[in-house]
Amino acid sequence: MLPHLLLLGVVIIWGCTFIATKILVAELHPVEIVAARLAIGIPVLGGLLLAKRVPLRFTRADLTALLVGGTIFAVHFVIQAAGLVTTTATNTGWIIAVTPLVLAVLSFVLLGERIGGGGIAGIAIATAGIALLVSRGRIADLSWLRSTGDWLILLSTLTWSLYTVSTRNLVRRRDPLAVTLGILTVAAACVAVVMVLSGDLGRIRPLSLRATAALLYLAIPGMAIGQWLWQEGVARLGAARAGLYLYIEPLSTVAAAVPLLGEPFGPVVIVGGGLVLAGVYVGQRGRDGRREPIE
Repeated sequence: MLPHLLLLGVVIIWGCTFIATKILVAELHPVEIVAARLAIGIPVLGGLLLAKRVPLRFTRADLTALLVGGTIFAVHFVIQAAGLVTTTATNTGWIIAVTPLVLAVLSFVLLGERIGGGGIAGIAIATAGIALLVSRGRIADLSWLRSTGDWLILLSTLTWSLYTVSTRNLVRRRDPLAVTLGILTVAAACVAVVMVLSGDLGRIRPLSLRATAALLYLAIPGMAIGQWLWQEGVARLGAARAGLYLYIEPLSTVAAAVPLLGEPFGPVVIVGGGLVLAGVYVGQRGRDGRREPIE
């Protein structure tokens, strides 16, 4: 029972991170959000590693994967935060749900893994759902193609898939929590360089109470504790069974975005979101069920 509760808890946490980010983009630049999230989350994750006595050991062969993974990780979250400046948390939750299908395509292109007929059908169904969501139900009106925020969120499914592929072997060789801390450290260094070059380093301004709460939520439950709970759940149930819980994430986003942000919820969201979930389900059937965590 405990592993199921852990996994249910983490996907609900991750589903609500889009709401927290949406609140923060009104007061902070996307790069600042990622920098603050890492600055708070890394020490908490480090504390978890110390408490669990996980060794932090890497070889020279691991460094390339850490550097590549950390850089992509930083880019991914900046893109996601930038997308939420102009799109809704609800759309973000549904679009992020197609990450397993994007990962399947990327694995086919880079690793030669077979997609199969079910995968192709799933991609087609999910694509129809995304088009319906992004166009707000007005697919014939091509003005929806200029929806920058939605396209950035869709791009973030590619960056997360690249991150997954580039770190997959490293996670299999080393403890996943140790790898996560190493990657977050590299990501923090990348963001720090960007802030120095842009002149934003050290720029401090007060946040509202609501934004402060959103930042703490993103950094502690959303990053440090969320990663820990996910790894615990996967260790006890396996990746295949754990991955099924990811279908709940967009539902968590919608459930929180409607009352907290006042985002619309109507037939277009229901049909479009349903097509996305159906597409992911069809696309994942017949595979080994290994799904990576998404955010």
